[in-house]
Amino acid sequence: MREHAWRSEWLWLLLILLAAALLRLWQLDSVPPGLTHDEANNVHDAAAVLDGVRPIFFPVAQGKEPLYPYSVAALMAVLGRSPWVMRLTSATWGLLLVAATYSWVRRAFDTEVALLTAAGLAVGFWPVTTSRLGLRAIALPVVFAASAGFLWCAIGRWAREQEKARHAGPLRHPVAQYLLSGLALGLSLYTYLAARLMPAVLLAFFLYLLVVRRDVWRRAWRGMLLVLAVAALVSAPLFLYLRAHPSAEIRVGQLDRPLRALEDGDPSLILSRAGETIQMLSFRGDTFLPYNLPGKPLLGPVMSILFYSGLLLALWRWRRPAHAFALFWLAAGLAPALATGIEAANLRAIAAQPVLYLFPALSLVAAGRYVRGRCRKSQRPGAALLCSNISRALVPAAVALFALVAAMTFRDYMRWAEDRDVRVHYHVDLVAIADAVRRCPDDVIAISALFPGQYHDPRVVEAVLGGVDDRLRWFDGRGGLVLPAADSVTYIVSPADPMDPLLQAFLTPDLTSVYPVTLRPDDFSPGFDVFRWNGSPALPDQPVASVGDQLLLLQAELDPDQARAGENLDLITLWQITGQLPSDRDAVMFAQLLDSEAGVIVQQDRLDVPSWNWQVGDRFAQLFHLALPGDMAGGSHRVIVGVYTVPDRVDAVLAGHEPDPAVPRLPIAIEGEPAGDYLQLQVEVLTTDE
Repeated sequence: MREHAWRSEWLWLLLILLAAALLRLWQLDSVPPGLTHDEANNVHDAAAVLDGVRPIFFPVAQGKEPLYPYSVAALMAVLGRSPWVMRLTSATWGLLLVAATYSWVRRAFDTEVALLTAAGLAVGFWPVTTSRLGLRAIALPVVFAASAGFLWCAIGRWAREQEKARHAGPLRHPVAQYLLSGLALGLSLYTYLAARLMPAVLLAFFLYLLVVRRDVWRRAWRGMLLVLAVAALVSAPLFLYLRAHPSAEIRVGQLDRPLRALEDGDPSLILSRAGETIQMLSFRGDTFLPYNLPGKPLLGPVMSILFYSGLLLALWRWRRPAHAFALFWLAAGLAPALATGIEAANLRAIAAQPVLYLFPALSLVAAGRYVRGRCRKSQRPGAALLCSNISRALVPAAVALFALVAAMTFRDYMRWAEDRDVRVHYHVDLVAIADAVRRCPDDVIAISALFPGQYHDPRVVEAVLGGVDDRLRWFDGRGGLVLPAADSVTYIVSPADPMDPLLQAFLTPDLTSVYPVTLRPDDFSPGFDVFRWNGSPALPDQPVASVGDQLLLLQAELDPDQARAGENLDLITLWQITGQLPSDRDAVMFAQLLDSEAGVIVQQDRLDVPSWNWQVGDRFAQLFHLALPGDMAGGSHRVIVGVYTVPDRVDAVLAGHEPDPAVPRLPIAIEGEPAGDYLQLQVEVLTTDE
């Protein structure tokens, strides 16, 4: 390539990377407007790495491969522990994807195709959205593209520069390139679940060369086997760990239902999902709002035409190894969506991102070369001039096309980010609550939340605050109320999760309003209220019973004590925390209304003051609403209440063992004497006729 052409190439690449950076970094700290639970857990995991935790697999949620959290931790070590740093990590991966894809396409095809592919990746709605979310999937296409680039460098050099390669530097030797390709392929399996299909691209390509291009296969088969061997060696620790800890990962079992149905001879489910996946390219896209404008396809009308034209061109040129490799890559990248369906497909099919934008580039370059060829062959002055003008217009036309795509991406992304339901999924209310926590004095702060579980709403607030705040207590006010052992408590309560009046009675008349916080009027949670409580609930002189080593039951009352069939019977219990459960167990409370033969008529199992957040000395109330059947028999009935434990899968795995599936009830003692594993109350039930 001539010197001026080289400079032009790198100038275009720089402009493409600048456009990609602008779309990925613009208002990255505020758009999307908050954090999802998954993003908040990634912030927590990265911070844990900085604190010395070094897992090979993160079991939170359904389980997560470790490369992304470690990359977030690396950037946090420099810039601080903030959700914005996590998003910046994703944006960095997104920019690396543009560069890595360009590098592979330039080696496998040529500069023109590489530049146009990079431009599509830089400005497309799909790659821009995945580059602005704090989710681990973004690392997969980057690392696999790097593996493909090293592989193609090795194959090309072996074919064209064998003698020169013998005397080149260590990283330019084909063996070194094969080793780097295998290293990257192995590392890709540490990125995201869908990566487990990507070695199939190498296997399919190996067989393709054996059958179709034996000349290349003879030169490359040892190197390709080396790639697969190195990848297996690099990924072995992860799979050995997962084999030893099967409960660390549960996502596979949740997503393989169509494959199991196919094994049983029923292809209908996978065929219907395959049809959805094909439509997602151009007609009806991912319906999952946190990742996409619901239904927006991956490609617009013009890019779709170019994509299918390029796909047909690649199929026509299937004997060319680069085109065959791209087809295998596209099939493997889209395969996870074939099994799981359209919902969340934008994330599961992310490995296909680089080649999705390759095929439109192939189409554009082929059209341009056809026009230039006609110009050279034309003998008529008018036709030659027309062809020449069209040829000169090709570059501005391509620039205009990608500028239009960029503008539409920016418009659609900002419109998506302002959607009310996006704000719900990204928990703007919890971000505002975290800001309110910062402004609170050194009181204990009790927060009523829809999802007070350890890995849900508390993680969002923790991520925004930059760490765990020991002052915080979490509860769901619809069924529970925490009463901390403190002289003054700040309560934060949202209209979306109000306190039940029976529970709020424990706080009145000592509960006073401090200030309200208002968000957008159309938000699911349009704001919240901050209260101050300086009282203490009236307590009985003696506890009713002790439950295990963790609880004292202070009070248990039925409201009303004479209920009517077809109406609600409320059981109000008051507890004091005296100890902690083992970290790998969670508590659940149960209440059952029994018939005369000890059969269960109505049952409710819940705990709205989660045991992961219990603090010794605190008290809490738990409310059960038992809906009595309208046709139940009248008379005296028993109501029993107790506590059992269930495994905490995450803590068990982090502790190095499998969770114990047993659900034993905690033993109960009354005045120091064993009394079984439940407490009993009596209620008189009236029939509807009484």
